[in-house]
Amino acid sequence: MSALDLTQRLIAFDTTSRLSNLALIDFAQELLEAHAAKCRRSYNAEGTKANLFATLGPERDGGYVLSGHTDVVPVDGQDWSSDPFKAEVRGDKLYGRGASDMKGFVATALSLVPEIAAANLARPIHFALSFDEEVGCAGVPALLADLRDAEIEPALAIVGEPTMMKVVGAHKGGTAIRTICKGHEGHSSAPHKGASAVMMAGEFIALIARLGRELEDDRDPRFDPPFTTAQANVVSGGTALNILAREAKIVWECRPLPGRDGRKVMHRAQALAEAEILPRYREGAPDAAIESTLTAHYPGLALDPDSPAVALALALTGDNRAETVAYGTEAGHFQAHGIPAVICGPGSIDQAHKPDEFVELAQLDACEAFLRKLIAKAAT
Repeated sequence: MSALDLTQRLIAFDTTSRLSNLALIDFAQELLEAHAAKCRRSYNAEGTKANLFATLGPERDGGYVLSGHTDVVPVDGQDWSSDPFKAEVRGDKLYGRGASDMKGFVATALSLVPEIAAANLARPIHFALSFDEEVGCAGVPALLADLRDAEIEPALAIVGEPTMMKVVGAHKGGTAIRTICKGHEGHSSAPHKGASAVMMAGEFIALIARLGRELEDDRDPRFDPPFTTAQANVVSGGTALNILAREAKIVWECRPLPGRDGRKVMHRAQALAEAEILPRYREGAPDAAIESTLTAHYPGLALDPDSPAVALALALTGDNRAETVAYGTEAGHFQAHGIPAVICGPGSIDQAHKPDEFVELAQLDACEAFLRKLIAKAAT
């Protein structure tokens, strides 16, 4: 199957992060094993999702990992011009959920499996297909732990997130937090006799904004924006206009520069909330509380001028330098595991997560040419 055909086939699997990805993994494993790839899986705790690691070529250390996630973000509430899970070519673009982020890369790599199998490889080429990247890179740590236990040591990893086939050598990390504000119900005419969790949540969101402004003092001009960011993105709570809210929930995030730890921002927000917000509300409700829980965390990818992954990607693309991005990928996990990593893949991040997501057909062609050069390099 061509890269285009396979991209359409993979988009047809609804692998929204809340669902299982096993049907897609079964499909990919069957394709790989038909060409004598050695495959291994690792799973989530429930066994409903799997990572797939497959190797073609000689059984030896080293080799190149082609890494991509299999999950996609939801389409709920988005206004699509066509069925998001029935990929459609219109003009010079392929439309569908995951077309750019990032089934286009995974499909292009899989389309070259027959060529990889037929090549006289001097070093192996590995495929790493992971689950739950879109909810905090939750799947790839299990894959990397499995490689460690199996004593498999790749030389480097190329993560095919959409970069318009530009070489990206660094990205920010990510920390996701859920904060629950617990108040005490009462009549809204007497707020001093209870505690509105919604009002507490409003003050906590203002606190996050304050911390975000403070974080702007630590800058790295290579990123856009050039500082660590923090913001609340989801808030819910309350039951009626005239009832002091018993509970409110805030879902917020921190996207730290490489080398910074977003968990420290969470702990500082919690400490400030306990010192500055809770005392006032506990006057009317001694049991009022603000509780923050870490729901996801992944490291940034630090720019390494000596990275063999960056050097290889630059040589294959002809680019002069590696760029940086503000979004996160599993590349930071590979680097933290001791596997140099770089990001280079088809499509634009500007199309990701939007209705009518698309990848230009020329980008799939460029990715195919890039990977053919990689195969040739692995055969030398």
